[in-house]
Amino acid sequence: MFKEVLRQSSWYFAGYSAGVIISLITFPLWTRYFTVEEYGILSLVAATVTFVTPIVKCGLHKAVLRLFSEFKSNKRDLPESSFYTTFFIGAITLGLLFGAVFLGIIAALGPERLGGTQIYILFILAGCGFFISPGCSIYGHFLRVEEKANEYVLVRFVRALLGLALSVVLVFGFLLGLKGIYISTLLLQVCLFMYVFWSLKRQNKSVLESFSFALLFRALSFGLPLIGAEMANHISNIGDRFMLQFLLGTEAVGLYAVGYGLTTHLKSLLSVGMFVITPMYVKIWHEQGREKTEQFLNSVLDYYLMAAIPGIILFAAFGGEILVLLASTKYQQATVLMPYLAAPLVLHGAISIYTAGMFIHKKTKMILYFTVSAGSINIILNYVLIPIMGITGAALATLISYVFLIVLANIFSSKFLTIRLNYQGIIKYIAASIVAVLLLRFINIEIFLGIIIKLLIGLLIYSAAMWSFDVRIRQKVKMAFNRL
Repeated sequence: MFKEVLRQSSWYFAGYSAGVIISLITFPLWTRYFTVEEYGILSLVAATVTFVTPIVKCGLHKAVLRLFSEFKSNKRDLPESSFYTTFFIGAITLGLLFGAVFLGIIAALGPERLGGTQIYILFILAGCGFFISPGCSIYGHFLRVEEKANEYVLVRFVRALLGLALSVVLVFGFLLGLKGIYISTLLLQVCLFMYVFWSLKRQNKSVLESFSFALLFRALSFGLPLIGAEMANHISNIGDRFMLQFLLGTEAVGLYAVGYGLTTHLKSLLSVGMFVITPMYVKIWHEQGREKTEQFLNSVLDYYLMAAIPGIILFAAFGGEILVLLASTKYQQATVLMPYLAAPLVLHGAISIYTAGMFIHKKTKMILYFTVSAGSINIILNYVLIPIMGITGAALATLISYVFLIVLANIFSSKFLTIRLNYQGIIKYIAASIVAVLLLRFINIEIFLGIIIKLLIGLLIYSAAMWSFDVRIRQKVKMAFNRL
């Protein structure tokens, strides 16, 4: 099983690494070309789209992950095409419905209430994307449950690459500014939707006659409680940007968004294997039972923390230097955010493990309660801390609310599945990371990209320290060499 995880994760990691590289190209382009205020506007629109997206999806995408194994194990008296057709048509219908509602609300508010013509146009362009984005994104979940990691990664990579090229042409060539980014996104969604439709037809997975209302209602009954959970989770993720806009203005949003966005890239790289984990542990649960599922999840969490802890500590210590290198000195004020944001965002990358017990037993309302509680705490803390500490207060609120969510989810999920932390291992990971940071303090590389080289050296130091501290590492390396 772990070989399969490694095989699929290697595809995801390769694809996401390429995606992060593309993002790290666009990151300095946008931060240096646009003003801090314009970058704040870009972040606000993106945050709004992210917040509304769970409503548009209605939890269907999560239902794909949960219900697919039942179809594969013949627990449903329906043809396989019913699964794909029902979810795909359901996603398209919801996209058309909620896309129209969103555009209606934007039109009713008008430019003056939204803060100007520029942001009004951006919201219109983003709203048009809701018509087709659910149909595109649910195809990605089809690929995940089918364990077609290669196609999933290829589609994402091509989309990211074309998105970079098209947005650069529209922004710099046609001088469309922020509009160029959203126009390029919309055009790419249209192209991706055509590919998805063609792919499903080619595989005979989209057969109108096999559409099942009963399956759609079952999927919605599972997924609807997760709407609130996802939205509450997004409040913890992006609610701080709205609070910063309300209390300090767009420039503060721009500063915070840069620090938050850079930390999110770290989270994406470290948690890439989680795309494989959810469909896999559901499959193990159906085929091998609770004990094997617990063993699998405990092992995955241990390996995740082995990679996440040095990422958190190294990024907290040197992330500010990376931010200035990529975004320029006009975002210098955002460097103070790195220690506060690194830990909660990266640890949250394993949320699918913490909530696995509730997900398997379909206790989605419990997930809703936890995330709503964490989101509420985040908003309250933002309101209290931002006037006192500025953008640092928003980062501290994120830290506290995420720790609350992770601890609460782990406690209650353990009633259904036991997730055990390897405390001895965690101490070793922390110790090895601290050794790496202390030694890096004596290394000074005064060249362009010197901080990147410094971090790579830090990872080598961490690996060497882990070799010394942890006998498991030495055994696994020896086993790998023996197989060569």
